[in-house]
Amino acid sequence: MPHPAANTFLQAARLIARDGLREGNRLDFAAGDEVIYAGDIHGHRRNLSRIITYADLPARPNRRLVLQELLHGGPTDPAGGDRSVEVLLRAARLKLAYPDRVFFLMGNHDLAQFTGNEITKEGLAMCKAFDAGLDHSFGPAADEVRAAVHELLRSLPLAARCPNGMLMTHSLPSPNRMDLIDWDIFTRPYRDQDLHRGGSVYEWTWGRGHTPGQLDDLTARLGARQFLMGHQPVEAGYEVVHDRAVVIASDNAHGTVMVFSAGQPVPDGDLPGLIHPIVAL
Repeated sequence: MPHPAANTFLQAARLIARDGLREGNRLDFAAGDEVIYAGDIHGHRRNLSRIITYADLPARPNRRLVLQELLHGGPTDPAGGDRSVEVLLRAARLKLAYPDRVFFLMGNHDLAQFTGNEITKEGLAMCKAFDAGLDHSFGPAADEVRAAVHELLRSLPLAARCPNGMLMTHSLPSPNRMDLIDWDIFTRPYRDQDLHRGGSVYEWTWGRGHTPGQLDDLTARLGARQFLMGHQPVEAGYEVVHDRAVVIASDNAHGTVMVFSAGQPVPDGDLPGLIHPIVAL
């Protein structure tokens, strides 16, 4: 009999992999959708709770909630293990309850956790701390739950696209590493080499330092108009990058979300008007 938590993660992974809005490794939203885009959560329970309450999915069937990087951060157990699996489990249960309205994007912390490529944050080995938290929480069932978590993380898509030209990803490749990208990554299955440094999934989730010229290039290649990202720590809750890209952070006291209509174009200068402080939701 599967452990209940492992079973939840496996069911969510199957829904994510077979999502009706998914084309390859990209989601395509419809013009009538209202999108709530959250940045990195990193175990921030209160912010996730506020976002879920605001989304009001039972009463708002046209809303689409996009989440990313739920793991690595937040409360720890008495032995110092990372307890963010509890936040990931809550999000997985939400996916089971609303499979056509809750979505996830692949982040670099997700990638690091299931590939075993350690990632350090504020001097802490995050993958090791997460594994210790699993061991402490699930005891003899920890390996079973860990394998199910990895399957869920491996199933995550890279991007979500809207008819208004908004492209949502965890990050974009660094400008000086664009030549490493296989542009078919959105339409074919992930390969092992994609998941490590120099591979397309790795480079797509780790990029920083984006430039206006690079955004021009990506606009032409991807048919996008504007970009929504997480990945970068932003204490103020958001940062506009060269007018056409916005970094959203949802993992601190000043965290934000962006709320917009998937079918309504947004002038570049109006992007900040779509951003809402989580504390005010």
